[in-house]
Amino acid sequence: MSRKFIKKCFLIMSFILVSFWIISCSESGGSSSTEPFADEPMIIDSVMCIDVDQEKPNGITDTFFKSDDRIYVWLYWSNMNKTSTVKAVWFKPDSDVPYLEDSQVVRSENGFAITWFYLDKPVGGFSTGEWSVEIYLDDRFQRSYLFTVKD
Repeated sequence: MSRKFIKKCFLIMSFILVSFWIISCSESGGSSSTEPFADEPMIIDSVMCIDVDQEKPNGITDTFFKSDDRIYVWLYWSNMNKTSTVKAVWFKPDSDVPYLEDSQVVRSENGFAITWFYLDKPVGGFSTGEWSVEIYLDDRFQRSYLFTVKD
């Protein structure tokens, strides 16, 4: 085979490969990702429960009984890089007036924090029905939780 023929074949193959590469890079599809609120504090896990032991929730549920001693909301936060105030506002069934408000100042060295709030059983037990608790971080609403109290 002659050098001219090999050179010509090499150029043709190069042209075909470059053409194939250009055609395959069309914008007919694709994907993307983003980190929403990457630097903002956020709740990454949370539960309603009957107890918190060594910063871990026990008895995870959204149904409680009138005779339970306490009702907890447990929260695991990320991006808590400054001192913040977390507030829980509890509402009795069929009421827009807060039953109880409680807050705590949270400081974190590593950006993660665990907080929890609870309701103590009132005299006569908890009112039956659907309760709610709203969570605020530095006076900004974060999330609400619904739970039921039964006889």
